[in-house]
Amino acid sequence: MANLGPRRVMIWAHQRALSTVFELSLASRLESTVFHELYVMAYYHGDDRLYDNQIATVPGYTFKDVIEILERDYSGKDVIVCKDIAMCLDGKYDRLPKGYIHTFMIRDPRLSIPSFLKVKDLINETVDTIPDTGGVGQLYDLHNYVTKTLKQQSVIIDASDLTNEPEILIRKFCEAVGIPYCESYLNWNTDHWHAVCKDTPLHVFFDNAVNSTHFKPTDDTNNYVDTSRLPHYAQLQIRAALPYYSELFEKRLQP
Repeated sequence: MANLGPRRVMIWAHQRALSTVFELSLASRLESTVFHELYVMAYYHGDDRLYDNQIATVPGYTFKDVIEILERDYSGKDVIVCKDIAMCLDGKYDRLPKGYIHTFMIRDPRLSIPSFLKVKDLINETVDTIPDTGGVGQLYDLHNYVTKTLKQQSVIIDASDLTNEPEILIRKFCEAVGIPYCESYLNWNTDHWHAVCKDTPLHVFFDNAVNSTHFKPTDDTNNYVDTSRLPHYAQLQIRAALPYYSELFEKRLQP
């Protein structure tokens, strides 16, 4: 039988969807190579970056570089995974790598958007720079492209389902994308992302995930913030995001 190469999977998310915890889980398998937010690097830090900031350019992270990294051969690895943020494609789907199964991770925007505002406050940046739907609308558009244009199966995981029923959800995810299930996905000890996340204030985005070793059950009904106390634009973002989230939620892998 011909060697068809490793199974390649993209996990697309919006901001604060707990996707880095899922990424760490999958990175625990030694036979896999897992990448952390290469498109985020291109969007914020690459030579052709789309976000206007004062952070120094990081060489080797143009969008062309990212595609080349993801399409490269990886000897000895049978699974290649990249977790990334859909808005960083900027709606240009010719930037997608070839040969990948595209999957999606979502979280209720009544949780994800307040979480993003809280983290942005910690690094003293303005908090009105997140997309108009907290990134949920961009994820929804990419899902439409993947399922309707690329004709791929819809594979969606909700953050609450994953944290409360991790074994069931990860087994279903692995079956849907055709990768092996591994017991280490439930308990892990790994660190694999670019040093820029540790050497700049960006590390606050990942502190909770980096310090995790397993999924922690959540009761989202007790975690919703009083949205009336949020800035007005954040309230508008949540209102705009909820219809996109609700539609994706109905299509998710269910525990």
